[in-house]
Amino acid sequence: MSLATALVQHYDDLVNHLRRRFGDPGFAREVVHDVCVRILAEPPHEAVHTPQAFLRRLSVDLAIDRHRVDTGRRAWVKSMADVPETESPGASPEAQYAFQQTLTALIRTIENLPPRCRDVFILHQLHDIPQAEIAERLGISRNMVAQHMMRAMRSIRPVLHANLG
Repeated sequence: MSLATALVQHYDDLVNHLRRRFGDPGFAREVVHDVCVRILAEPPHEAVHTPQAFLRRLSVDLAIDRHRVDTGRRAWVKSMADVPETESPGASPEAQYAFQQTLTALIRTIENLPPRCRDVFILHQLHDIPQAEIAERLGISRNMVAQHMMRAMRSIRPVLHANLG
């Protein structure tokens, strides 16, 4: 049985498995979709003897990676929300408000990046993961990682420039 056939036959099982494990049906569908894209874009080089087990393992691995990224992003956003009070206790209320506005605009910009672009940016900037490792984790080329970083920076730079001068 080919992996494409196994994907079609076991799609609902994969989604249900991830939903049970991670608790979010939307998250589960997104991860299985990513598995489909990955398999179709770059099929394994060696024959897969147990397609269902292979797909389940790949789905869980991708879900764990994505969950780590999401958890890191939420922790970063939460920690950054308190920065004005903790980083500049003597700052004027106007300065704190301006900083909070900048932070809100920055977070919104990052959240509005395309998912893969956002993941690359967060892994590199927040988790300090080298681009080569990001490429391997996400199953994309180093060149694509660099392109995603450039796109993210092109989106973020105007926000910082407009708010920080």
